[in-house]
Amino acid sequence: MTADLTAVAGAELATDQLATERLAARATAPAPRPKARAGPLEWILIHLTFLVVSVFFLVPFVWLLSAAFDAKATAYIQFPVEPTIMNFVRIFTEHDFGRVLVNSVFVAVATMILVVATVALAGYSLSRLDLRRKDWITYAVLLLQTMPISATMVPIYGLARQLGLRNSYLGLILIHAAIELPFLIWLMKGFFDSIPRHLEEAAWLDGRSKLRALVEIVLPLARPGLGIAAGLAFLSAWAEVLMVVILIDQDSLKTVPLAFYEAMRTQGGYVEVQYGVIAAMAVIYLLPVMVVFFAARRLMVRGLMSSTRGL
Repeated sequence: MTADLTAVAGAELATDQLATERLAARATAPAPRPKARAGPLEWILIHLTFLVVSVFFLVPFVWLLSAAFDAKATAYIQFPVEPTIMNFVRIFTEHDFGRVLVNSVFVAVATMILVVATVALAGYSLSRLDLRRKDWITYAVLLLQTMPISATMVPIYGLARQLGLRNSYLGLILIHAAIELPFLIWLMKGFFDSIPRHLEEAAWLDGRSKLRALVEIVLPLARPGLGIAAGLAFLSAWAEVLMVVILIDQDSLKTVPLAFYEAMRTQGGYVEVQYGVIAAMAVIYLLPVMVVFFAARRLMVRGLMSSTRGL
């Protein structure tokens, strides 16, 4: 009984000492600093900066929408007195914009499929397989991304001409894919690095082959990374201008970027810019970009975060 009372007294004493130490620590700890509040001048500067940046980005879209529905559009913002869809009718009747749009969609979708299939296999190989000089290969792939596209114009033109790839869908698709592959291979390698290896090893123990484990286990987990690869490949091929100008000069194969050039016509030695037609083309041209962005934005964010953790 005496031993129990001694133990209880000792526990109470230890508790009192711990409470005393905590109170002393709180007393000696520095008081939290009050949160700094922005003064009136800072508040005005912050909101003014936000307003200027917003106007800078919104003005082109305001002009685009107003000019697209204005039969007498100019280079300046002027809201149409009588809005009309005549500019949209003209691009499909006078400029054959329907076929041009189909060409662009076909090239962009084919490029996306080729890029996704390639980066999935290449990124997985660099991440999982025990390759000789793997680090050298990885950094060589990334080094290719630093090469400016303008420096490759002449070699690409000569190679495409020798291989008969000028004025062909195949040439455009291969060039667009080659431009995007270095960065996306590096991105997918980092994403595959973030997927635990023991999941594949468990699949192998269950009797699955490496290819089957890749298809059934790894690729479903890599869906966010594949989503960002697909989105970036589509948007890059959709917006590419330089290679289209170099490789395509047939009307039946032209894409949307070339249609913008045709919206400027020469009359009497002067270039007459059809602002309304160009604006109508641009409005339709932006729609697939917005659809792809809003459809894949969650996958893109998850893919970027996962690939960054794996690097």
